[in-house]
Amino acid sequence: MAPKKGSESAQDRPNPRIDNPFIHVPFSPRDLTSVERNPGGGKKLIVPVDSDYRLVLSEKLLQASSALSNERARYPSQLSTFIFRLREKGIAKSHRPVELAEETGLQPAGHARIDEMLVSADGGAISALNTAILQRKTKVITANLSAIETIEPWGRARRNPGGPDELVEKGSGLLRLFQYQRSDINSVNQEAILRLLKSLRIEYSEIPIGRGLPLIAIRRIDRLDGAALDSLLDYPGARQIYAEPTFFSRNSISVPATVASGSASTPASTVHPTVAVFDTGVSRDALAIADWVKSRDTYVLPPDTNFEHGTAVASLVVGAAHFNDGHSWIPPTQAYVHDVCALEVGGSSFGDLELRLREAVQRRPDIKVWNLSLGGAGCDDQSFSEMSMALDDLSDKYGVLFVVAAGNYLDQPRRTWPNPAQLADRVSCPGESVRALTVGSVGHVDAAGALSVAGHPTPYSRCGPGPVFTPKPDITHVGGGVHAPWAVGPSSLKVLTPDNKLNYNFGTSFAAPIASGMAANAWLAITGHGSLTPTPSLVKALMIHSAQLSSPDYAAFERRYHGAGRPEEILKCLYDSDDSFTMVFQADLVPGMRWRKTPYPIPNALIHNGKFRGEIIITAAYAPPVDPGAGSEYVRANVELSFGEIDGNNITGKVPMDGEEGQSGYETAQIEHGSKWSPVKVHRKSFPQGTAVATWGLQATAMLRAFEPALTHALPVTIIVTLRALDGNPDVRNDGLRALAQVNWVHAALPVRTPIRV
Repeated sequence: MAPKKGSESAQDRPNPRIDNPFIHVPFSPRDLTSVERNPGGGKKLIVPVDSDYRLVLSEKLLQASSALSNERARYPSQLSTFIFRLREKGIAKSHRPVELAEETGLQPAGHARIDEMLVSADGGAISALNTAILQRKTKVITANLSAIETIEPWGRARRNPGGPDELVEKGSGLLRLFQYQRSDINSVNQEAILRLLKSLRIEYSEIPIGRGLPLIAIRRIDRLDGAALDSLLDYPGARQIYAEPTFFSRNSISVPATVASGSASTPASTVHPTVAVFDTGVSRDALAIADWVKSRDTYVLPPDTNFEHGTAVASLVVGAAHFNDGHSWIPPTQAYVHDVCALEVGGSSFGDLELRLREAVQRRPDIKVWNLSLGGAGCDDQSFSEMSMALDDLSDKYGVLFVVAAGNYLDQPRRTWPNPAQLADRVSCPGESVRALTVGSVGHVDAAGALSVAGHPTPYSRCGPGPVFTPKPDITHVGGGVHAPWAVGPSSLKVLTPDNKLNYNFGTSFAAPIASGMAANAWLAITGHGSLTPTPSLVKALMIHSAQLSSPDYAAFERRYHGAGRPEEILKCLYDSDDSFTMVFQADLVPGMRWRKTPYPIPNALIHNGKFRGEIIITAAYAPPVDPGAGSEYVRANVELSFGEIDGNNITGKVPMDGEEGQSGYETAQIEHGSKWSPVKVHRKSFPQGTAVATWGLQATAMLRAFEPALTHALPVTIIVTLRALDGNPDVRNDGLRALAQVNWVHAALPVRTPIRV
């Protein structure tokens, strides 16, 4: 295992104190200034474009067009779609063949993989494209052509990657149409597919997910004959057609531990938040938590559910610490439960699940944290699942935070730590949701026969990254250990059963509700604040930042399993210890404008011989616009963050240092190693030898994808910055407040109420 870069474990640090609240700094329009644009000299030639190059590219276009000729003959009014496979240097927005597409009448149709730009064309546009490839020699078009490595067809193999047999076996599927730039072409495409489905007598329903054309759920595919199925699979306006996925609660092995000892403490006068548990339902016979289940919403009844998984999950929302003997790694936070019984024990189809979830959230938008301890197949390398996009859509519409289990990998071989093999254990859908807080599992007890030790990822906890290297999971928490050969035992978690007993169990299903309870309490603690309204991004940022504060500085490979780490307790989401100084900024970003706070107040206790000596920990989270039709470019805006030395209009980043892997170079490197386009940014660096900076500043800018319309509103971003001593110096917090008073920034305490009784 790679060595930790932190100099001190979280257990050695002072505890947070409720008289040290995080400081909230609201957005001020005067923090925005325009950014001078570098003209950059126009398009650059990536490789030489001579006559041979043009002939080869033309031949590739003609071959791709020929491969689609049968589709075009069957559906002459529909556009054919081609893949511009881009060179590594051509992936960046500034190098793409955008002008070539515009000049030849191609319709941009989004992206597939990182290096695949999709364009759609009728016969006239195909001919115009071929002419431009062979004859157009302007500097811009020639540079455009140099970015294209080859041209390929978007035919049945890409449209239906699982093949027709998979569709027929499942009997139901999902169909997503191409989303073009022109609304009239989109309307024609939508009307044409609906006419086709009706003519083939295929049952269907339309599912709106985010912007653009709706997703189409198709039924009774197994009743189609071969010719009818071919007609469907050859429809060129369909981006993808695939078998409808199924999601499971993923209940694992369970054995008795003991009889539940009374109620999880009767709700006191202290105000508690509510967590919606969207699961297999909570048993009414689980008397130990009966007083905490405040409301119910039922979509599934026995025998389709036995209430086992939902009761276990709810018991951890209500009293994880209570049922697990007050273990120090399990926070004592408690929350009420809104029981949404919506999952069948044997699994639920996407269509049913999405409909139930949408209806449930519409009924209770006042509940802001929703626990989803469910999962489907492992996420894709390049594209986001329909269920994850549905969560993002609901989060935006109703302002709720979904806390999702990372999923359990239960296959052979078992993963070991600290040197895990490369397994097919990527985060399960919908854990790749960019709006959700995704939770993996770590062990919390060392016990004989346990397959992992306390603090290590449990063998079943699925790892990141998500699609397009999106960092996932976001955090980890206690999910229960597993014993050889694959059984529960003393290292596992105790959860409540439907008949009011305690069983040992394990799974990321049980790490998620512990995090949900913390998130709900954090949300409640800042509700009623005078200058801000809690949002999913703000609470998500607080949870991830708390995990950073409580955990070592993990190496890149370790973060694929740990995320930002394990948030220890709710107080660390909202309060400083004496050796730390934390500010929470709200920045409303506008592309083309720079947001900057300077001079940044540095506690004098962290200045030694004129140098800053300490640790800087930064978390930023935001909800960028997303486009379900854009494939790997689903996330449509990126925020770049810098914390460092201000010199006039320039800033020299110190966290991380300039030149670190992924911070410069090609687009692919920035995406993989620099978290470009990820809606969560995590920065951290220690300066044990000190660094001399005359004027510190915090800066953020935003940029949009190619073809993304201008924002109608500024993009809100939460940025949390902690300056922390490496030696536990107790003067940091007070010195930070004094430095803040000198810069005269408007500020206030972040929490309104203490989230637990102290």
